[in-house]
Amino acid sequence: FLNNFNHLHISCFPPSIYYFTNMKTSLVVSVLATLCQSALSLEEGSYTIGSSLQSNEVLTQTGIGAPLAFYPKRDGGSSQTWHFTLSSASQRDFLISDPAGNFINCGDEAGSPCIVGSEQEIYTTELVGDNSYQLVAKKSGYFLRTDGDGLQLAEWDQSPNEVFVLEPAQ
Repeated sequence: FLNNFNHLHISCFPPSIYYFTNMKTSLVVSVLATLCQSALSLEEGSYTIGSSLQSNEVLTQTGIGAPLAFYPKRDGGSSQTWHFTLSSASQRDFLISDPAGNFINCGDEAGSPCIVGSEQEIYTTELVGDNSYQLVAKKSGYFLRTDGDGLQLAEWDQSPNEVFVLEPAQ
């Protein structure tokens, strides 16, 4: 009898009440998702890009057109400083450049080494832990990955090679 009563009780509300309740719930969920994305997203600024595999090594610009490499961190090294500039309304899409305005270029094929060049490529930051991010090339969907001392595009494999520690540059 109680089940029938509950069914009757609920069905006494007009359908518009259910629609309104679902709309309110959707709105609340959307607002929370937006707030969480803003709170957890990387801010524009200058950072060093560290390898999660080698805590004392950071991404270093070795010359225009030359493959990027990880070298021991030097205090105040401009070749190890990277500017993250928002590229769209998404709080996760960035252009990444050196102090001279050259951009990280990785192409669009898996296995391509990353270099410093003039093409503006967009990278999406995905938070995976404290100051730890995965960087995804927006154009190809491939992840950036350490490869020995270098940096290249690769398919996602959840390895620590795809995790980078971003720390504010001094």
